[in-house]
Amino acid sequence: MLKKVLLSNILLLFLAGCSGHTTSMQDVSSFCRSLATEELCDTQDSICAKYSEITLAPYKSAKECRMSCESVRMKMNSLPDKQDCLQLLQSVEEKCNEFCNSNYE
Repeated sequence: MLKKVLLSNILLLFLAGCSGHTTSMQDVSSFCRSLATEELCDTQDSICAKYSEITLAPYKSAKECRMSCESVRMKMNSLPDKQDCLQLLQSVEEKCNEFCNSNYE
């Protein structure tokens, strides 16, 4: 199952790179909610909401935006019951970074 999820994520990232439009908040949110999670990862809605908040804030640069993406993953990773959500966190952080790179310099 993990291989299927990983392959799906790679395919989605490849297709997103071919789309030619900037990544929006809706793209990040939809991507997050569409991912299959581990059975014990019961906080997908909370994780998706945290990343959606990032896309609503203004940033001075892509780097500052990416740091916010990383901070969500780091905070969520530090919670003991979130270990089952690591794949989700990593995948959505990549999409969040894509948002930052396409909307800021």
